[in-house]
Amino acid sequence: MHQSRPALRRVAAVTTAALAVGITPFVVAAPALAASPTELFISEYVEGSSNNKALEIYNGTGATVDLGAGGYTIQVFANGQTTSSTTNLTGTVASGDVFVFANSSAGAAIKAVTDQASGNANWNGNDAVVLRKGTTVLDVVGQVGNDPGAAGWGTDPTNTTDNTIRRKPSVTTGDTNGSDAFDPSVQWDGFAVDTFDGLGSHTIDGGPAADVAPSVSSTTPADGASNVAVDASPTVTFSEPVDAAPGAFALSCSISGAKTLAVTGGPTTFTLDPSTNFALGDACSLTVSAAAVTDQDAVDPPDHPASDVTVRFSVPAANPCDATATPVYAIQGSGDTAAVTGTVTTRGVVVGDYEGPSPALRGFFIQDPSGDGNPATSDGIFVFEGSNADSVKLGDLVTVTGNAGENQGQTQVSASSVTVCGTGTVAPTEVSFPVASGTALERYEGMLLTLPQAMSVTEHFQLGRFGQVTLSQGGRLEQPTNVVAPGADAAGLQASNNLRKIILDDTTQAQNVDPIAFGRGGKPLTASNTLRGGDTVTGLTGVLTYTWGGNAASANAYRIRPVSPAATVDFQPTNARPSSPPAVGGDTRVVGMNLLNFFTTLDTTGNNCRGGLTGAVMDCRGANNAAEFDRQWHKTVAAVSGTKADVVAFMEMENDGYGPDSAEQFLVGKLNEKDGAGTWAFIDADARTGHPDAMGNDAIKVGMLYKPAAVTPVGTTAALNTLEFVNGGDSGPRNRPSLAQAFRDNSSGGTFIAVANHLKSKGSACDVPDAGDGQGNCNAVRVRSAKLLASWLASDPTGTGDPDVLILGDMNSYAKEDPITSLESAGFANLIEQRSGREAYSYAFDGQWGYLDHALGSASIDSQVTGVGDWHVNSDEPSILDYNTEFKTPAQVTSLYAPDQFRISDHDPVVVGLHLTNSAPVVGDVTGPSTATSVGSPVTVSAPFTDADPLDAHTASISWGDGSTTAGTVTGGTVSGDHVYSAAGVYTVTVTVTDQWGNTGSRATTVVVYDRAAGFLTGGGWFTSPKGSVAGDQSATGKASFQVSARYESGASRPAGSFTLATPGLTLASTGLDWLVVTGDTARLAGQATVGGSPGYTFEVTARDSAVDALRVVVRDASGTVVYDGGTQRVQGQVKLH
Repeated sequence: MHQSRPALRRVAAVTTAALAVGITPFVVAAPALAASPTELFISEYVEGSSNNKALEIYNGTGATVDLGAGGYTIQVFANGQTTSSTTNLTGTVASGDVFVFANSSAGAAIKAVTDQASGNANWNGNDAVVLRKGTTVLDVVGQVGNDPGAAGWGTDPTNTTDNTIRRKPSVTTGDTNGSDAFDPSVQWDGFAVDTFDGLGSHTIDGGPAADVAPSVSSTTPADGASNVAVDASPTVTFSEPVDAAPGAFALSCSISGAKTLAVTGGPTTFTLDPSTNFALGDACSLTVSAAAVTDQDAVDPPDHPASDVTVRFSVPAANPCDATATPVYAIQGSGDTAAVTGTVTTRGVVVGDYEGPSPALRGFFIQDPSGDGNPATSDGIFVFEGSNADSVKLGDLVTVTGNAGENQGQTQVSASSVTVCGTGTVAPTEVSFPVASGTALERYEGMLLTLPQAMSVTEHFQLGRFGQVTLSQGGRLEQPTNVVAPGADAAGLQASNNLRKIILDDTTQAQNVDPIAFGRGGKPLTASNTLRGGDTVTGLTGVLTYTWGGNAASANAYRIRPVSPAATVDFQPTNARPSSPPAVGGDTRVVGMNLLNFFTTLDTTGNNCRGGLTGAVMDCRGANNAAEFDRQWHKTVAAVSGTKADVVAFMEMENDGYGPDSAEQFLVGKLNEKDGAGTWAFIDADARTGHPDAMGNDAIKVGMLYKPAAVTPVGTTAALNTLEFVNGGDSGPRNRPSLAQAFRDNSSGGTFIAVANHLKSKGSACDVPDAGDGQGNCNAVRVRSAKLLASWLASDPTGTGDPDVLILGDMNSYAKEDPITSLESAGFANLIEQRSGREAYSYAFDGQWGYLDHALGSASIDSQVTGVGDWHVNSDEPSILDYNTEFKTPAQVTSLYAPDQFRISDHDPVVVGLHLTNSAPVVGDVTGPSTATSVGSPVTVSAPFTDADPLDAHTASISWGDGSTTAGTVTGGTVSGDHVYSAAGVYTVTVTVTDQWGNTGSRATTVVVYDRAAGFLTGGGWFTSPKGSVAGDQSATGKASFQVSARYESGASRPAGSFTLATPGLTLASTGLDWLVVTGDTARLAGQATVGGSPGYTFEVTARDSAVDALRVVVRDASGTVVYDGGTQRVQGQVKLH
């Protein structure tokens, strides 16, 4: 227990007394007493803001309890679970006293009365909290195994969420049944959030009457008093009659020394007459010895005060400006805390003036004008005056007397006197970033600084609430796992980031101030004068403080503040607002877009929304009232329309179906009002999948909007909503179902599949703990879900067979984290990283920038992507510029709002340009007659074809080579046709397949048609065979002799006859003739042959019977390779057509 607190606190008791009347005593009956406690119980429960969590445990047993020896523990059962986190209690608690168990990071008011601090003192209003002794339940707040939802148990203010509840005085025992229903109104009184004034004491009806240790009630002079007269006689008043033994009081002064005291008065107030007067400028200490003071009552113990009491006061110097002063740097010292404490007089120049009542800082900063030249000691210090002071101005040289010490980690002097002695100047000290270590700024605490570098806005999340901005050197800070691998690399970058940043705060501790000081150009923030991430300020000058922002949500940290409320900061618009979305090229524009809780159902009460049409009731998450919603939808429509998208894959829409009153129908209606009737439509996942609530039973869902004039939905609409995917391997639902839809571009016919996703956030824990590698909570869930997503997409869920897949959405994973790398391993390219590199961002968290909003493409779509970019209309803008009206003055409701596309969400849209290609049909080998066909006989040809776009429709044509073309018959993936030739010839027949987009594919074959009546061929002689005619023998040349005869016998389908050829390097003899075609003066003859006596060869002879006879011979081996081609040569001899 804290020794600074009395061992016993105020405990009310009801007693009886005997009154004597004459000689006959009689007794006045006491009121009925509640049963005396036999065990400890919980007397106060605090569920406040941030880490303000505490339990007060009361001991009314009549005896001191050793908590450790007794096996007392606190258990927290989170979210309706039946397993708990357990903390062993240590220390003792006296009878009638209380024991306070609180969070380690609770506020100062709680810490002041805390007996045991622990990080396990962390609960929400829907968590059951149990006090046990060994295995015995002593008391329970809540109901173990039941989750009442975020609203907690009870009704405000007697409610376990965001309230303090205290046990009624009539209650003297705990609730030992943790499984029964819990109604706090029965045994508890409720108070507003962050009410701590009763923490540290408790009273019960009929509690044990406990003695209270005597204490010093007051002194004259009071502690910290100044201007004490030189002949003053101090007095000490106790809380009850006491005996003061010799040595009970000691008085010593800095100039006049130790005093001999003549003690008079008592037993409650004692007067101390010093043996000598005080000296001018004396700083004196009066100490009351606890051991020498004994109370006079008969109830023991305690007899003595809990501890010695020391009172400090000072006698003014003849002229404070001439008084000896302790230099500021001596008070500061070289450590983290003050080197000199207690009453001091110091002197310096006012470098920062923040006087006035709270929420002003209620004081000013002074700096020694010379300093000590020691880089380890600060020359500046804060002087705390209290409210309503206005005693100095910038540049005043002042002498301050007061008490030196620490307040929330900052060294200060709590002034008892401030004297202006003139004026002075102090040059600001230059400090450059990155600093050397996390403690390097301590040496500048309280000093006037200037930052010569350009410092970038890297966070403005708390600009609206606390008037603070985080600045960083070298540009905005990168989110480590967005650019380097999780683990050691990410930790290294995080450590580097921490040394590059500093908070710029305004000059007050006020929350939600109007105006907000930091806009661009030294002017306040408005909707038209924003302050964007990446904007810069150079040469920033101010005072370095170490304080909080006025609330635990803005914890103690080094902050540089302008030197006075009149000072301004000249931010430059380094990061201009984009006038239009990124130019990504292409013919089809696809956007992934987080709408940040677009709900048409107003969040007016708890649990007035539903998870889908059939899910449980739950909290709404959007606008609180109609005015807010009107502001929200105007901004959302401006943003969605402004993307110029053909397809929008969105996240965080109210999950209320697709009916006429649904959020999705409302948004599309408003978009069509703006862009024209019928411009926009949406994918009704329930109707298209045939399953109600296809997008799950969470309060929000993903979905898709599209422009029917640009694209057409095709294939099967598919939802990945399996329990395995939604839970991601966890014990409960974590992800929202994913939605896949194929679209066809209406111009090119190209198709692609868009997939909308929203994986589990990092904000709350899952079953597998955070690994501490920088990837945050629930990484295992996201990894498992990413792998399931990849497997599902590989199964062709849309039934289109289209490999062109574009994964979009809020994956809640940065670029180098496991879920994204697992998708890359599955064949999906990180399109943002490929096109934008390390500079890409769409989201800021804790002052660090990266992207959770992804565009991942399959290998086949990658080449069709013309550009990718984030439209920076959200993450760069302060959140205070959104549609909300709470925490804004009436003037700010107007000045901080515009019905434009800026700050509709905390995520930027990602824009992808596509030039979709529709693949041409591919025609296979054409099948025709296997042998020559006679004139007048029908010829049939057919050919298979394939198309990578299986949804295309096809037509076909067949060019027969005789000048005629007919339409082919398309049956499935085959084209066929018939034709009758009227003349002999060797015809090239071409089959052509065309899709509806005009893409064609062709394949040809040869058809031979003969006419028996056309004549026959005879001939013989020789011709010159040129070099190169014989394959593989370039030197073979000379006279080539031949003999040929071929004619069709009546009714024969093959000609009779023979052909021989003898040429240098090759001899050929026919073994059979296949066909003979005679047209005009030319005959073509084909057959089989041996070459050099070896079979398996074919030949074709083209002979011309004209004024100059000519012959060409082509010979092929069994593989079709040409082994002889002498070209067309003049014949010495005769070629005759009959």
